[in-house]
Amino acid sequence: CNFCIYNAVPVYLLPGVKFVLYIKDHNGNKFCFKLYFCDKLYFVQCRNKFGATSPPFIDYLKEILRRYPDGGQILKELIQNADDARASTVVFIHDERHYETHSLWTEELGKYQGPALYAFNDAAFTEEDWEGIQRVGRSIKQDDPTKVGRFGIGFNSVYHITDLPCVFSSEHLAIFDPQKMMFGEDEEGYRWSLNDEEDRESLLNLRDQFQPFQNIVSQVKSCTWEKVISEEQYFKGTLFRFPLRNEASEISDNLYDSTKVTQLFDSFIADADISLLFLRNVTSITLLHIDTNGLCNNRLKVSVSNYFITDLSHVKQESFDRKTSFKTVSQISQQMEETKSQWLVTTCLLKQGYILEIDSLANKLSFYPQADTAFRLDEDRSLCNGRLSCFLPLPNNEPNKTGLPIHINACFGLTDNRRFIKWQEEDQKNDESAMWNELLTKEILPHVYLMMILDAIQLSENSALPSPTVYNLWPDLSKTVHKERWHEVATDTLKGLFEYKIFHLADDEQIWVSASDAVFPVNNIRSDTMSAVSILLIAEGENLVTVPEHVLRDVQEIFPESDTLTWVTPSYVRDVLHRSEAENLSKDDKYSLLEFALSDEKYTELQGLKLLPLSDGTFTSFGNGVQNIVLIDNDKFPRTLLPFCKQSFLPNDLSHFCTMQLRKLATKGKKKCFIYFNRNVNNSMKLICVGVFQAYIT
Repeated sequence: CNFCIYNAVPVYLLPGVKFVLYIKDHNGNKFCFKLYFCDKLYFVQCRNKFGATSPPFIDYLKEILRRYPDGGQILKELIQNADDARASTVVFIHDERHYETHSLWTEELGKYQGPALYAFNDAAFTEEDWEGIQRVGRSIKQDDPTKVGRFGIGFNSVYHITDLPCVFSSEHLAIFDPQKMMFGEDEEGYRWSLNDEEDRESLLNLRDQFQPFQNIVSQVKSCTWEKVISEEQYFKGTLFRFPLRNEASEISDNLYDSTKVTQLFDSFIADADISLLFLRNVTSITLLHIDTNGLCNNRLKVSVSNYFITDLSHVKQESFDRKTSFKTVSQISQQMEETKSQWLVTTCLLKQGYILEIDSLANKLSFYPQADTAFRLDEDRSLCNGRLSCFLPLPNNEPNKTGLPIHINACFGLTDNRRFIKWQEEDQKNDESAMWNELLTKEILPHVYLMMILDAIQLSENSALPSPTVYNLWPDLSKTVHKERWHEVATDTLKGLFEYKIFHLADDEQIWVSASDAVFPVNNIRSDTMSAVSILLIAEGENLVTVPEHVLRDVQEIFPESDTLTWVTPSYVRDVLHRSEAENLSKDDKYSLLEFALSDEKYTELQGLKLLPLSDGTFTSFGNGVQNIVLIDNDKFPRTLLPFCKQSFLPNDLSHFCTMQLRKLATKGKKKCFIYFNRNVNNSMKLICVGVFQAYIT
């Protein structure tokens, strides 16, 4: 049978044989036809060919670089890939050395022997990885929810830096050449195999070509190139080399020099303390700089250690798997100064079968319903502005800040450039990734936040955490009020929190009580007054709690019918005083209590309180009898007029407020009190002593 293409000459084919035919038309377009033949004639014409076409890879790369901004995100992509590969160590190296160009695979490769950025991790490529890194825009994580970004679109952001990425791992060393300039007209790269004798000879004999790899391998693995290539024939790790672009190319005109790599490192250093909090495998990241003379300098080493807490059993949740841990993040700076930060991290994974909508989306998107919260234990609460992470911190801008005192991590659905979380806006109501994110924030995050606070309470009970830490964990609603989504997370967390014993006693931080059993201070009490009130309430066994202002606001705003709770009011204090002798209180404390008890002017509730001070230092009770008469002088009628009654006057050191309130009380009595003085037997004179009153309760 014969086969012809457009005006091509006939081709005679054998029946039952598969043929692969490459044909170029008069415009130079290349077509590939694969046909199986039986005993019939097949005739195909180009004018009948139809179907979508993909853009050239170079155009595809340009679009990626437009969507993925240059900067620290590039390093994060490489770290994420390493974490997906179960690596524990990542090292970035900025090498400014220029290498010889005599023994190269091709002369054209000489211009890539200059400064480069290297990325090493201690996990070796699998065959799946080698396939995945060659796929255009298709991540091998597509059906694996445990892998976040394994060589997907984000990896191609390295073309901001280079035109010729190289990778050495397991049994191969490969070079990508999207511009098809190094290895042949139609070749986009080349790969050497450590299993092939001829390739091993090339790797050993082309010394200049592979000297950059040789030097860095010895730097990060402390082994010789010859041992890896000849003896082991396997590299247990992955080393990327990105020669810095020093001239404009078809891919990009973005030139990279030492300054830009320094900025790249600085961008990562800014988030170094939180970059390891939520990674599952990577525990150490190092930034190195090698100058033109080969001197190596450590820019930064950040590492994390993890201590899981196993005895947290106070709250059982059937629907979640939960774990809480202490994490210590250590940073060693360029000056070899070490700083450490302590973190509390809680993780919750929703089990299948509890929220069907989440189960369905998890299967569709290959996501998993887990969220984490992290709180720094050794930092002033006011300095913490909670950030969002998708295993690594998202860019430090306003949409990625929550106003909460905790950092939040989850398997979020992100925008294409992996810089922002997708939400259900008007134009993407049906976006499944956005729907997933909404469900995470409504169904899982409040639960994780709640569990973190409850775990912190138990740790405080066990003296593993200072009790103020618990209150530092509470959201401040005034800081989330303009961030509706995170304000809702905060309020949902608080609503669940009020079901538990979440307030420690003022006199015993090991004892925690529920809101309904607690006695709360109010914001407008002076510190000296509150001190006296605290002494009284604690002595009388009241469940007084002391909490920061933001916690008080949370209680007042969120607790249902908060006015039914017990608050430190003048009425409440008077009620306690009626049950107490208050004999052990100091004079100053009694003065403070008197001032507080008078502040709401409910004088009838003062009856019987032994809180009325006299100038001789004693206290008498408010009452109606003659024995309860107390005198107040003023400028017109000083106490010197009644020297024999000086012990019945109010003391001089009583506050102005108390004195004025007691004067007011004197004028409200149902009967006035007069004192008579006999001038002589025949002439008696009634002297009205202004300011003299009977402690008579109306």
